[in-house]
Amino acid sequence: MAVLDDAMTALAAAGGTAVVQAAGTDAWTAVRAAVARWFGRGDAARERAELARLDRTGTALSTAEGEPGRRLRDDERISWRTRFEIALDDLDETVRQELGDELRVLVEELRQTIAKRAPHVTQVSASGPGAQAAGHLVTYGNAVNIDKMYGNLGLDRPSPPDPTEG
Repeated sequence: MAVLDDAMTALAAAGGTAVVQAAGTDAWTAVRAAVARWFGRGDAARERAELARLDRTGTALSTAEGEPGRRLRDDERISWRTRFEIALDDLDETVRQELGDELRVLVEELRQTIAKRAPHVTQVSASGPGAQAAGHLVTYGNAVNIDKMYGNLGLDRPSPPDPTEG
């Protein structure tokens, strides 16, 4: 077993992040299937096992809110990063490079899928002394640029909508 290089480690981290970002969104079904295929590598039993793991992740993250939810998302991100690392690390160099290339393509596809299916607010701005911007900004797979900030900024996954509210 060789130590993964920085590029492979970064790919594994990006894969773990994509799994967690997609959980609970409209992109989940597509992401879940693509990740299971990558891990399965043509082995139907392995793919089913990965689908079961992904389902457990999706279920756990679907109700994750607040600080406990943030910790759970961090734990899941680390867990999936580690799964990707182990999958890559257990291979000879040639196969590792091939699967690394596939993972690179997969991560880019996942980012695009998440970004396309997520709600976006394109711009929130406030200016002048004491100005405030309030409300919610939801972004997946896109940058948030903050030029200057005074006070607090809370970053958290929004709560799922209440089904009784229509």
